[in-house]
This record gives sequence, structure tokens and C-alpha cells, in this order.
Amino acid sequence: MSRTDPDVALRTRIYRPPSGPAASRATRWHAGGTLFCRPAEFPTMSDDPWHEDPTFWGTLEGLLFPPEKLDAAADELDALLSLAGVDGGRVLDIPCGVGRHAVELAGRGFEVTGVDATGRYLETARRRAEAAGVDPEFVEADMRAFARPEAFDLVLNVYTSFGYFEDRTDDRRTARSFHESLADGGRLVMSLTSKEVVAERFQERTWSEQDGTYLLEEHDVRDDWSWMENRWVVVEDGETREFEVSHRLYSAHELSTLLESVGFDEVDVYGDWQGAPFDQDAERLVVVAGK
Repeated sequence: MSRTDPDVALRTRIYRPPSGPAASRATRWHAGGTLFCRPAEFPTMSDDPWHEDPTFWGTLEGLLFPPEKLDAAADELDALLSLAGVDGGRVLDIPCGVGRHAVELAGRGFEVTGVDATGRYLETARRRAEAAGVDPEFVEADMRAFARPEAFDLVLNVYTSFGYFEDRTDDRRTARSFHESLADGGRLVMSLTSKEVVAERFQERTWSEQDGTYLLEEHDVRDDWSWMENRWVVVEDGETREFEVSHRLYSAHELSTLLESVGFDEVDVYGDWQGAPFDQDAERLVVVAGK
């Protein structure tokens, strides 16, 4: 599993499918003057959960990690490290995706381990590390299962990389692994799009574009605002692929309570990476928890 986030740095606009007889035969999206037509059914990509489907991560790599997102890693880390009060030591980046934070951290002298379940992304991360002249450790593993007792001073889980699993106990298991992997005095930093932020910005349908590839999305809140079902349609070079993407929605209070229940203390919440209050103007949910 890797990273996905509604706040991907892409242009996002509302799309509206047609009503009437045409809607039963095809769904259409208007994007920047271009009309996309979707057949009534798409080929099934995989029977696995979306976060375990390599086709999903391969198709979305360029949309999730465009050059400007990679370039933003240094500024993001400046803010995150300041917020956590960490200036050196051992870091676990989980899931690390293509290594945009792991490589930057290694370049700053941190001892870095990046964990991800997507082998393709780890290959990209290793290439980026070699090009940067650094040698972080990269491990292919499921974040529910990975733990190294008291091995790290900082654990990073950012870019809405938590809450993928239908079984809520898997979230608890993952949070417990984060706690187990931290040394005493260590810090966990999490960043995600919270329930409150989704409610403030919610759009039923959106579209995005990156270098001629379009991402068309439908969003459906379910189970008393605890779960989000999304349909993602990628249109690239005249080909169309569809994915069902779902995840749990956490409020600031719910996530703080979960972390405290597995042993974290000093759980602080913020509305952005610069440490703004988590209030009606919050851009995202950022949590810093201590062990």
C-alpha cells in the first residue's frame, strides 16, 4: 500500500454527468472543453482490495507524484520536523511511496527506513536515492505487519495513508505497530484529510488533469460519515481505467482517541504543517503524538 490523498496537487473541478436516456448508455465528463465518454461497464482490474492492487498504484503514479509534489518534499519536511521537534536520528517513513520524503531525509543525515507494499514504488525510490547519492533502507512490507521494537525516533505517516482497511481493528493494529517501533521519547507525525475537512470541501464529483492524463472522481460518504467510497476513472491516451477507492474517515477526536488507546500520550492536533490551530479554517489534520 502506498499513498493517496484528496489533496493531490492537481487542478480540480466539478463535473456533472447527463440525465435522461443518454445516462443509461454512457457517462460523460466535460473537462476543459474535452468530452469524455465512459461505456456503461469497465473491465475489472483486480479482485484484490484497491490498496493491494499493483495496477492501481502503477496507473496512478504520475498523478499522485507529479514533479511539483516531489519538489515540495523539502519544504514539507522543514515544517513537519519543526512541528515534531526532531532534528536528527532514526526515521521510519511508512508507507514511503516513491521515497520523496525518505530520500530528502537521508540527504539531511537522518538514518532512514522507508516501508511500502508496492514494489514498483520502492524501485523508483531506490533509483531516486541512488541519483541523490544517499542510501536509505527500503523494505517491501504491509504496514499492518511491519514493526521494529524501539528502533526509531520519528515515524512519519503522511499524505492520507491511514484508514484504508475495512476492518477497523487493522487500523488499531497499524497504530500499535507505530507505537511499538518508536523509542521512548519518539514522535509520530500523521497528516490526513480528516472528516471535518472533507465535510467543509465536499464535492460529489471532481476531475483533475496532469500532463494530459485525466482523473475523474465520484465521492460517496457512507456509514454515518465514517467511510468514503470513491470511483476513480483515469483517462490516458484514449484508454480508460476505473478503480473503486475506499477509506475510513477520521475526525481529530477519533484519531487522537485511537492513538491514546494504543499507548501514545501528548497527542496534539494542528490544522496544517506549520502548526495552525485545528479549527474551521484547517487545511488538513496533522497529529503529533509522543511515546
